[in-house]
This record gives sequence, C-alpha cells and structure tokens, in this order.
Amino acid sequence: MHTSLYASFLLIFFFVHGSGANAQIPDVRMIYLSGKVVNESRRGMEADIYVYKNGNRIEEFKTTRIGKFEFTYPLQDSIAFVVFADGYVSKTIFIDTHLPLNKQKSDYNFPFFIDLYPVGNKPSSIDIKRPIGKIIFSGTQFIYDIDFTKLQNDRLKEFVRERRDMRIRECNENE
Repeated sequence: MHTSLYASFLLIFFFVHGSGANAQIPDVRMIYLSGKVVNESRRGMEADIYVYKNGNRIEEFKTTRIGKFEFTYPLQDSIAFVVFADGYVSKTIFIDTHLPLNKQKSDYNFPFFIDLYPVGNKPSSIDIKRPIGKIIFSGTQFIYDIDFTKLQNDRLKEFVRERRDMRIRECNENE
C-alpha cells in the first residue's frame, strides 16, 4: 500500500507540473528601435513614422521636435516603417526580426539615424514600395543588409536628383 500511495503521489506530481509547463505562454522577446531623423544639414527634425505589416498601417507616431524616436516590436515577425516629413522624400525601411529560437533569449537594440532629402515645394508622398534599407539578424545582432541598403540608397539619390532637375526644368519653362 505504501508503494502504491507513493506511486500515485508521483503520478499526480508529474501530471500537475508537466501540464503546467506545457500551458505556459512563451516569453516573446522584442527588438528596441531607437534613433534620430535628420535633414540634409544633419540637424534633427520632426517627422511622422508609420509602421506597416503586410501592407497595412498598424501604428503611427511622431518623432520629437529634434527628431528622436523609439519603439519596440516583437521578434519573429517582419514589418516596414516609413519616415515621412512634408517637403522631403519619404524613407521606408524593412525589418525582418526572424532569428533562430536559440537566439531569442534576450531583447535586442538597434539604434540608427535616418537622413531625409528635401524635394522642394512638390508634395511628397509615402512610398512603401521604394525601401531604402533592410535590417536583418546576422547571427549575433541586428544589422543593415549592407548590399541591399547601398543599392537602394544609390537609387534614392538618383530619384532625388531627377526630382530636383525636374523642378529646375519647370522653372526654366515658365520664364
């Protein structure tokens, strides 16, 4: 009887503790994004930030007057965020927060600057399909995808040059 009582106790103990472990909600870790939006003079500037998931806007907020921002997002997901200021070319950055499960034991930080180029008096628009950067996990930390970001920044500079040349041509045509 003593053995069966002991066995029953062990069975109940493992059942309670085993099912409790399975019922726990996993701890979702975050990436902490912080930075500053600056203009062509490298001075901080106020801007709007729009966060998109699957093409749908899920969040929006303003930077401070001097361009500082911060927000967090869960790991194991992908988003795009757009930095927008009237009179400047918007910038879209993709963030892929997928990483191996064994690397999800802590939160991650990614601080950075975003510089905006002026476009003059022409209205600017949010362009989520023209990303200028991609943030990815490199095995130990989050980094810019260097090749993607360099190529996209070169394309953006060409776009800005074309917009400026177009404005100059319009002024010359009116004279």
